[in-house]
Amino acid sequence: MALTVVVSLACSSGAVFSATNLPEGNTQPRTFRMGFTPFAPDDTPEAVAQVTQFIRANADIVAEHMESVPWSEALNGSALPKNLMDNWHRRKESLPAKAAVYLALSPGRGALADTWGATEHDPLPKDFQGKTFSDPMVEKAYLAYCKQAIEFFKPQFMAIGIEFNELIYNAPDKSAGYAELHRYVYQELKKSYPNLPIFASFTVHGLLDERHSKADRDRDLAYVKSLMPYNDLVGISYYPFFGNLSGRLDEVFTWLSATFDSYGKPYAVAETGEAAKNLTVQMDGKPWNILGSPEAQTIYYQKLFAFADSHHMAFIISFLCIDYDALWKKIASKNPAVFEAWENNGFVDSRGEMRPAYKVWRQWFDRPLVEERGTHGAVAR
Repeated sequence: MALTVVVSLACSSGAVFSATNLPEGNTQPRTFRMGFTPFAPDDTPEAVAQVTQFIRANADIVAEHMESVPWSEALNGSALPKNLMDNWHRRKESLPAKAAVYLALSPGRGALADTWGATEHDPLPKDFQGKTFSDPMVEKAYLAYCKQAIEFFKPQFMAIGIEFNELIYNAPDKSAGYAELHRYVYQELKKSYPNLPIFASFTVHGLLDERHSKADRDRDLAYVKSLMPYNDLVGISYYPFFGNLSGRLDEVFTWLSATFDSYGKPYAVAETGEAAKNLTVQMDGKPWNILGSPEAQTIYYQKLFAFADSHHMAFIISFLCIDYDALWKKIASKNPAVFEAWENNGFVDSRGEMRPAYKVWRQWFDRPLVEERGTHGAVAR
């Protein structure tokens, strides 16, 4: 999911979310962690508090998902910007007790990522303008930034790239340089953090979306496979509706297993969601009709958890807790229209009512979590 909105507000009191009127919990163990990103549905203290409390009641892992980089400070070893550090401290203070942290960073999705300076989206410093992903200055700065973030958040899982395979479609000329950066940062980080699972996520919907030509999809899959030796987990980003895959769930999970089980690595659902209502958005200047319903969302999570239960899964991150209709009305004029596509992926709708998929989540979350130490670090099993 590309939309990134940071709400820099202190948390306050709000509605409390917990399991009520649910079927009795299953005593079978759960072998993977479950969580969300702290994405607020509006830019108000109440909305931030609502998400914080939802996560504390319904998650044992939190995705700290950030896509800007303090390029100059990271390169020079100087103090990180106050805006960034304030954000980091708020994130840490909101974590549930005993929750694991999945830290997801990105050097950029096409061009280099925005600078995190006085704001989260400052322009690139002059020294970095025109630089490629594989430029030694970029490699040095991004590695340093990853290390600083690891030392602050002490994550149990770490992504050094987010949905990296979309480069094949959006900026194919940058893909080789990106792969070089990924290999370099992965290898250097493993020297310092040998037990930390490190990877980059890729989009399943991007690999299978037939709006892309078969030749492009084949190149995309080859690109993903080329970096698998430098990924400790098979980290997937999967939004079925985005690839017109909602009616092909069994086929997709069968394909995923047939394509990636042979690597012998744990899976991780780095971000996911499914549309819970119909929506028409603009994509490439054309109307795109997203078909969704509470029933379709429920079926998706049932099948997702069935896949997780039958595989070695480290964690599942459902990107949104609550629909962001209110936020979208405020930010639509400043963001690409396609960012509206995820608006109705929450377990809670804009009226504050729980969708049926929430019961599926709780039925699995209420199972006892069993963990053991895996090949690359502590993972649930």
